[in-house]
Amino acid sequence: ATDDIPKTAIINPFGLYEFLRMPFGLRNAAQTFQRFIDDVFRGLNFVHAYVDDCLIASPDRETHLKHLDLVFERLQKHGITVNVQKCQFGTDSLDFLGHTIDAQGIRPLRTKVAAILDYPEPTTVKQLRT
Repeated sequence: ATDDIPKTAIINPFGLYEFLRMPFGLRNAAQTFQRFIDDVFRGLNFVHAYVDDCLIASPDRETHLKHLDLVFERLQKHGITVNVQKCQFGTDSLDFLGHTIDAQGIRPLRTKVAAILDYPEPTTVKQLRT
C-alpha cells in the first residue's frame, strides 16, 4: 500500500530512497508475498505456487490452454507481470522446486541426491558402523 512506502525508507549519501515494491530482505516479506500469491490463485486447484515459482498442472493441451487463460486473468486482475523468458508452457516434463515432474511422477533432481547416490559403499564392518 502507498501508506507503507515510508516504512522502508532509507537515507544514503545520494538522498532518500523509498521502495515502491516489497524488498525480499525484509523479515516477513516472503511470507507476506506467499499469502498474497495464495489469495491470487485461491480456487484454482491446478495452480501450485511457491513464492514466485508457479506450476499449472493440466491433464491435456486443451485444458492447459483454458487453465492458462484463467491464470493470466488472475495475474492481470492483481497487476502481476511475468517474465516470459523464465516461463515454460505446455511441457511434458520440468524441474520445479528441486524436483523433476513428468508423466512418471515426481522425483528429486539428481543434483539434490547426488551425494547420497555417489557415496561409496562400505566394504568393511568398521566402515559400515561409521
